[in-house]
Amino acid sequence: MAQFNINTQYALGANEGSSQRTNNMFIILHETTNVGAANNAIYFKNNWSTTQTYVQYVIGDGGKIYQVGSDGYVAWGAGSYANANSPVQIELARTNDKATFQKDYETFVNFARYKAQQFGIPCTLDTGGKYDKGIKTHYWVSQNIWGSHIDPVQSYLYPKWGITQEQLAHDIAYGINGTSGGSTGGSSTKPSTPARNVVTVKNGPSTGIAGWNSKGEIVAGSNTTFVNGSSWQSAGIKIINGLPMYKVATDEYIPKKYTDQAGIITINAIKGIVAYDGNGNSISGTERTFTDFSKWQSPDSGVKVINGTIYFQVATNEYISAFYTIGGGNK
Repeated sequence: MAQFNINTQYALGANEGSSQRTNNMFIILHETTNVGAANNAIYFKNNWSTTQTYVQYVIGDGGKIYQVGSDGYVAWGAGSYANANSPVQIELARTNDKATFQKDYETFVNFARYKAQQFGIPCTLDTGGKYDKGIKTHYWVSQNIWGSHIDPVQSYLYPKWGITQEQLAHDIAYGINGTSGGSTGGSSTKPSTPARNVVTVKNGPSTGIAGWNSKGEIVAGSNTTFVNGSSWQSAGIKIINGLPMYKVATDEYIPKKYTDQAGIITINAIKGIVAYDGNGNSISGTERTFTDFSKWQSPDSGVKVINGTIYFQVATNEYISAFYTIGGGNK
Protein backbone atom coordinates (compact mmCIF):
# COMPACT_ATOMS: atom_id res chain seq x y z
CA MET A 1 0.00 0.00 0.00
CA ALA A 2 1.44 3.34 -1.04
CA GLN A 3 2.01 6.02 1.56
CA PHE A 4 0.71 9.57 1.38
CA ASN A 5 2.19 12.78 2.72
CA ILE A 6 -0.56 14.53 4.64
CA ASN A 7 -0.26 18.15 5.72
CA THR A 8 -1.88 18.55 9.16
CA GLN A 9 -1.20 22.22 9.84
CA TYR A 10 -4.88 23.08 9.33
CA ALA A 11 -6.30 20.11 11.24
CA LEU A 12 -8.98 20.79 13.83
CA GLY A 13 -7.88 20.74 17.46
CA ALA A 14 -8.96 18.39 20.23
CA ASN A 15 -12.02 20.48 21.12
CA GLU A 16 -12.97 21.39 17.57
CA GLY A 17 -15.44 19.63 15.29
CA SER A 18 -17.74 16.76 16.13
CA SER A 19 -16.91 14.15 18.77
CA GLN A 20 -19.42 11.66 17.29
CA ARG A 21 -17.99 8.44 15.89
CA THR A 22 -19.16 7.29 12.46
CA ASN A 23 -20.28 3.99 11.02
CA ASN A 24 -17.95 2.73 8.30
CA MET A 25 -20.22 2.73 5.26
CA PHE A 26 -19.24 5.51 2.85
CA ILE A 27 -16.31 7.52 1.59
CA ILE A 28 -17.87 10.70 0.18
CA LEU A 29 -16.34 12.67 -2.69
CA HIS A 30 -16.86 16.42 -3.12
CA GLU A 31 -15.37 19.36 -5.00
CA THR A 32 -14.77 22.76 -3.46
CA THR A 33 -16.35 25.00 -6.18
CA ASN A 34 -13.28 27.28 -5.99
CA VAL A 35 -9.58 27.14 -6.78
CA GLY A 36 -6.90 26.00 -4.35
CA ALA A 37 -6.71 23.37 -1.64
CA ALA A 38 -4.79 25.13 1.12
CA ASN A 39 -7.13 28.11 1.20
CA ASN A 40 -10.13 25.78 1.49
CA ALA A 41 -8.51 23.86 4.34
CA ILE A 42 -7.77 27.17 6.08
CA TYR A 43 -11.39 28.24 5.61
CA PHE A 44 -12.70 25.01 7.14
CA LYS A 45 -10.27 25.36 10.06
CA ASN A 46 -11.25 28.96 10.81
CA ASN A 47 -14.99 28.71 10.21
CA TRP A 48 -16.11 25.19 11.13
CA SER A 49 -18.19 26.36 14.11
CA THR A 50 -19.98 29.20 12.30
CA THR A 51 -20.59 27.57 8.92
CA GLN A 52 -21.16 24.06 10.34
CA THR A 53 -19.19 22.77 7.36
CA TYR A 54 -15.92 20.86 7.05
CA VAL A 55 -14.54 17.55 5.80
CA GLN A 56 -11.63 15.31 6.71
CA TYR A 57 -9.41 16.10 3.72
CA VAL A 58 -8.92 18.65 0.94
CA ILE A 59 -6.84 17.61 -2.07
CA GLY A 60 -5.33 19.93 -4.66
CA ASP A 61 -2.43 22.33 -5.37
CA GLY A 62 -0.68 19.63 -7.40
CA GLY A 63 -1.68 16.50 -5.52
CA LYS A 64 -1.24 17.79 -1.97
CA ILE A 65 -3.43 16.47 0.85
CA TYR A 66 -4.54 18.74 3.71
CA GLN A 67 -6.25 17.22 6.72
CA VAL A 68 -9.00 19.10 8.54
CA GLY A 69 -11.25 16.64 10.42
CA SER A 70 -10.32 13.34 12.06
CA ASP A 71 -10.88 9.96 10.42
CA GLY A 72 -13.76 8.01 11.91
CA TYR A 73 -15.49 11.06 13.37
CA VAL A 74 -18.45 12.91 11.89
CA ALA A 75 -17.62 15.68 9.44
CA TRP A 76 -20.24 18.16 8.28
CA GLY A 77 -20.31 17.85 4.52
CA ALA A 78 -23.31 15.88 3.26
CA GLY A 79 -26.27 15.89 5.66
CA SER A 80 -26.84 14.08 8.94
CA TYR A 81 -27.32 10.50 7.65
CA ALA A 82 -24.37 10.54 5.26
CA ASN A 83 -22.17 12.32 7.81
CA ALA A 84 -22.95 9.72 10.46
CA ASN A 85 -21.98 6.88 8.13
CA SER A 86 -18.85 8.32 6.51
CA PRO A 87 -15.52 7.96 8.31
CA VAL A 88 -13.88 10.04 5.56
CA GLN A 89 -15.13 12.83 3.30
CA ILE A 90 -12.79 14.32 0.69
CA GLU A 91 -12.91 17.63 -1.19
CA LEU A 92 -11.15 18.08 -4.53
CA ALA A 93 -10.05 21.68 -5.07
CA ARG A 94 -10.45 23.24 -8.48
CA THR A 95 -7.62 24.35 -10.71
CA ASN A 96 -7.31 25.91 -14.16
CA ASP A 97 -4.00 24.18 -14.93
CA LYS A 98 -4.07 20.80 -16.68
CA ALA A 99 -0.83 19.45 -15.19
CA THR A 100 -1.99 20.43 -11.70
CA PHE A 101 -5.34 18.78 -12.29
CA GLN A 102 -3.76 15.51 -13.37
CA LYS A 103 -1.81 15.30 -10.12
CA ASP A 104 -4.86 16.35 -8.10
CA TYR A 105 -7.14 13.80 -9.77
CA GLU A 106 -4.69 10.93 -9.40
CA THR A 107 -4.27 11.65 -5.70
CA PHE A 108 -8.03 12.17 -5.25
CA VAL A 109 -8.81 8.74 -6.73
CA ASN A 110 -6.00 6.78 -5.12
CA PHE A 111 -6.41 8.37 -1.70
CA ALA A 112 -10.17 7.63 -1.75
CA ARG A 113 -9.35 3.99 -2.54
CA TYR A 114 -6.72 3.91 0.20
CA LYS A 115 -9.15 5.22 2.82
CA ALA A 116 -11.92 2.89 1.65
CA GLN A 117 -9.63 -0.09 2.09
CA GLN A 118 -8.62 1.12 5.55
CA PHE A 119 -12.24 1.15 6.67
CA GLY A 120 -13.38 -2.03 4.91
CA ILE A 121 -15.42 -0.15 2.32
CA PRO A 122 -15.60 -1.50 -1.26
CA CYS A 123 -14.05 0.54 -4.07
CA THR A 124 -17.30 0.88 -5.98
CA LEU A 125 -18.74 4.23 -7.02
CA ASP A 126 -22.37 5.25 -6.54
CA THR A 127 -23.80 1.73 -6.49
CA GLY A 128 -26.70 0.44 -4.42
CA GLY A 129 -28.89 2.34 -1.99
CA LYS A 130 -28.47 4.14 1.32
CA TYR A 131 -27.70 0.91 3.18
CA ASP A 132 -25.01 -0.28 0.75
CA LYS A 133 -21.35 0.41 1.42
CA GLY A 134 -19.13 2.11 -1.12
CA ILE A 135 -17.47 5.27 -2.31
CA LYS A 136 -20.17 7.83 -3.09
CA THR A 137 -20.27 11.20 -4.79
CA HIS A 138 -22.13 14.07 -3.17
CA TYR A 139 -24.51 13.87 -6.12
CA TRP A 140 -25.34 10.27 -5.22
CA VAL A 141 -26.07 11.42 -1.66
CA SER A 142 -28.47 14.04 -3.05
CA GLN A 143 -30.20 11.47 -5.23
CA ASN A 144 -30.49 8.75 -2.59
CA ILE A 145 -30.52 10.40 0.81
CA TRP A 146 -30.77 14.17 1.03
CA GLY A 147 -29.66 17.41 -0.63
CA SER A 148 -29.34 19.09 -4.03
CA HIS A 149 -25.59 18.97 -4.73
CA ILE A 150 -24.22 17.57 -8.02
CA ASP A 151 -20.49 17.41 -7.24
CA PRO A 152 -17.91 16.36 -8.14
CA VAL A 153 -18.55 14.96 -11.64
CA GLN A 154 -21.41 17.07 -12.98
CA SER A 155 -20.18 20.30 -11.41
CA TYR A 156 -16.44 20.08 -12.14
CA LEU A 157 -14.80 16.88 -13.37
CA TYR A 158 -16.83 16.55 -16.56
CA PRO A 159 -17.53 20.14 -17.64
CA LYS A 160 -13.97 21.29 -16.89
CA TRP A 161 -11.84 18.22 -17.66
CA GLY A 162 -14.06 15.69 -19.47
CA ILE A 163 -14.00 13.09 -16.68
CA THR A 164 -17.32 11.24 -16.93
CA GLN A 165 -19.15 9.35 -14.21
CA GLU A 166 -18.13 6.12 -15.92
CA GLN A 167 -14.47 7.14 -16.03
CA LEU A 168 -14.43 8.05 -12.34
CA ALA A 169 -16.14 4.74 -11.49
CA HIS A 170 -13.50 2.85 -13.49
CA ASP A 171 -10.64 4.70 -11.80
CA ILE A 172 -12.14 4.17 -8.34
CA ALA A 173 -12.45 0.46 -9.08
CA TYR A 174 -8.94 -0.05 -10.45
CA GLY A 175 -6.86 2.94 -9.33
CA ILE A 176 -4.69 5.22 -11.40
CA ASN A 177 -1.89 3.20 -13.09
CA GLY A 178 -3.54 0.09 -11.67
CA THR A 179 -2.28 0.90 -8.17
CA SER A 180 -4.16 0.52 -4.92
CA GLY A 181 -2.72 3.67 -3.40
CA GLY A 182 -1.10 7.01 -4.17
CA SER A 183 0.59 6.92 -7.52
CA THR A 184 2.42 10.06 -8.46
CA GLY A 185 2.32 9.89 -12.24
CA GLY A 186 0.76 8.47 -15.36
CA SER A 187 -2.88 8.25 -16.26
CA SER A 188 -5.59 5.67 -16.03
CA THR A 189 -6.76 3.43 -18.83
CA LYS A 190 -10.11 4.34 -20.35
CA PRO A 191 -12.77 1.68 -19.80
CA SER A 192 -13.84 -0.27 -22.83
CA THR A 193 -16.81 1.25 -24.61
CA PRO A 194 -19.99 -0.78 -24.09
CA ALA A 195 -21.89 -1.89 -27.17
CA ARG A 196 -24.78 0.43 -27.85
CA ASN A 197 -28.21 -1.15 -27.44
CA VAL A 198 -26.90 -4.50 -26.22
CA VAL A 199 -28.41 -5.72 -22.94
CA THR A 200 -27.39 -8.79 -20.96
CA VAL A 201 -29.74 -11.08 -19.03
CA LYS A 202 -28.86 -10.94 -15.33
CA ASN A 203 -30.32 -12.09 -12.01
CA GLY A 204 -32.99 -14.23 -13.61
CA PRO A 205 -33.94 -17.72 -12.40
CA SER A 206 -31.59 -20.56 -13.29
CA THR A 207 -34.18 -21.83 -15.77
CA GLY A 208 -34.01 -18.56 -17.73
CA ILE A 209 -36.44 -15.65 -18.06
CA ALA A 210 -39.60 -15.55 -20.12
CA GLY A 211 -39.92 -13.48 -23.25
CA TRP A 212 -43.18 -11.62 -23.80
CA ASN A 213 -45.08 -10.54 -26.89
CA SER A 214 -46.58 -7.08 -27.38
CA LYS A 215 -49.97 -8.34 -26.14
CA GLY A 216 -48.47 -9.14 -22.73
CA GLU A 217 -48.40 -12.90 -23.28
CA ILE A 218 -45.48 -15.18 -22.42
CA VAL A 219 -43.72 -16.65 -25.45
CA ALA A 220 -43.74 -20.41 -24.84
CA GLY A 221 -40.30 -21.96 -24.32
CA SER A 222 -38.49 -18.62 -24.46
CA ASN A 223 -36.89 -19.14 -21.06
CA THR A 224 -34.49 -21.67 -22.59
CA THR A 225 -33.19 -18.90 -24.86
CA PHE A 226 -32.99 -15.97 -22.45
CA VAL A 227 -30.57 -17.40 -19.89
CA ASN A 228 -28.34 -15.51 -17.47
CA GLY A 229 -25.28 -14.09 -19.19
CA SER A 230 -26.75 -14.07 -22.70
CA SER A 231 -26.62 -10.72 -24.53
CA TRP A 232 -29.19 -9.34 -26.93
CA GLN A 233 -29.39 -6.47 -29.38
CA SER A 234 -32.39 -4.31 -28.50
CA ALA A 235 -34.44 -2.40 -31.06
CA GLY A 236 -36.24 -0.30 -28.49
CA ILE A 237 -38.32 -0.20 -25.33
CA LYS A 238 -42.02 -0.87 -24.85
CA ILE A 239 -44.17 -0.80 -21.72
CA ILE A 240 -45.82 -4.21 -21.32
CA ASN A 241 -47.87 -5.12 -18.25
CA GLY A 242 -46.72 -1.83 -16.72
CA LEU A 243 -43.00 -2.59 -16.96
CA PRO A 244 -40.31 -1.52 -19.46
CA MET A 245 -39.15 -4.32 -21.75
CA TYR A 246 -36.49 -4.49 -24.46
CA LYS A 247 -37.48 -5.56 -27.98
CA VAL A 248 -35.10 -8.39 -28.96
CA ALA A 249 -37.07 -9.93 -31.85
CA THR A 250 -39.95 -9.04 -34.16
CA ASP A 251 -42.54 -9.47 -31.41
CA GLU A 252 -40.52 -10.62 -28.45
CA TYR A 253 -39.48 -8.58 -25.41
CA ILE A 254 -37.50 -9.19 -22.22
CA PRO A 255 -38.09 -7.32 -18.93
CA LYS A 256 -35.54 -4.61 -18.11
CA LYS A 257 -35.55 -5.77 -14.46
CA TYR A 258 -33.80 -8.99 -15.54
CA THR A 259 -30.93 -7.30 -17.41
CA ASP A 260 -27.72 -5.46 -16.57
CA GLN A 261 -29.77 -2.24 -16.82
CA ALA A 262 -32.02 -3.17 -13.90
CA GLY A 263 -32.57 -0.18 -11.64
CA ILE A 264 -30.40 2.09 -13.79
CA ILE A 265 -30.20 3.71 -17.18
CA THR A 266 -27.08 4.24 -19.26
CA ILE A 267 -27.10 7.29 -21.51
CA ASN A 268 -26.68 6.49 -25.22
CA ALA A 269 -26.22 9.91 -26.81
CA ILE A 270 -22.80 11.01 -28.03
CA LYS A 271 -23.39 14.69 -27.27
CA GLY A 272 -25.37 14.04 -24.10
CA ILE A 273 -29.13 14.34 -23.75
CA VAL A 274 -31.42 16.98 -22.30
CA ALA A 275 -33.73 15.96 -19.45
CA TYR A 276 -37.40 16.88 -19.35
CA ASP A 277 -39.73 17.68 -16.48
CA GLY A 278 -42.97 15.80 -15.92
CA ASN A 279 -44.88 18.31 -18.05
CA GLY A 280 -42.70 17.74 -21.10
CA ASN A 281 -40.57 20.86 -20.79
CA SER A 282 -36.87 20.52 -21.59
CA ILE A 283 -34.45 21.47 -18.81
CA SER A 284 -31.77 23.70 -20.29
CA GLY A 285 -28.15 22.69 -19.83
CA THR A 286 -28.83 19.17 -18.56
CA GLU A 287 -27.03 17.63 -21.54
CA ARG A 288 -23.82 18.58 -19.71
CA THR A 289 -24.94 16.35 -16.84
CA PHE A 290 -26.48 13.42 -18.73
CA THR A 291 -23.42 12.58 -20.79
CA ASP A 292 -22.77 9.64 -23.10
CA PHE A 293 -22.42 6.31 -21.25
CA SER A 294 -22.98 7.91 -17.82
CA LYS A 295 -25.11 5.73 -15.55
CA TRP A 296 -28.04 6.93 -13.44
CA GLN A 297 -30.22 5.20 -10.92
CA SER A 298 -33.77 4.87 -12.17
CA PRO A 299 -36.43 2.55 -10.73
CA ASP A 300 -37.83 0.14 -13.30
CA SER A 301 -41.28 1.22 -12.16
CA GLY A 302 -40.34 4.90 -12.64
CA VAL A 303 -41.39 5.18 -16.26
CA LYS A 304 -43.59 7.91 -17.62
CA VAL A 305 -45.09 8.57 -21.03
CA ILE A 306 -44.59 12.21 -21.97
CA ASN A 307 -45.94 13.47 -25.30
CA GLY A 308 -46.23 9.87 -26.48
CA THR A 309 -42.61 8.99 -25.63
CA ILE A 310 -41.37 6.72 -22.84
CA TYR A 311 -39.16 8.43 -20.26
CA PHE A 312 -37.16 7.12 -17.30
CA GLN A 313 -37.17 9.06 -14.03
CA VAL A 314 -33.71 10.10 -12.78
CA ALA A 315 -34.69 12.74 -10.19
CA THR A 316 -37.82 14.07 -8.50
CA ASN A 317 -38.90 15.94 -11.64
CA GLU A 318 -36.31 14.97 -14.22
CA TYR A 319 -36.83 12.38 -16.94
CA ILE A 320 -34.66 10.98 -19.74
CA SER A 321 -36.07 9.72 -23.03
CA ALA A 322 -35.83 5.92 -23.14
CA PHE A 323 -34.72 6.17 -26.77
CA TYR A 324 -31.45 7.77 -25.67
CA THR A 325 -30.51 4.98 -23.25
CA ILE A 326 -28.69 1.69 -23.80
CA GLY A 327 -31.31 -0.68 -25.26
CA GLY A 328 -33.55 2.20 -26.26
CA GLY A 329 -32.95 1.96 -29.98
CA ASN A 330 -30.69 4.96 -30.69
CA LYS A 331 -27.93 3.87 -33.07
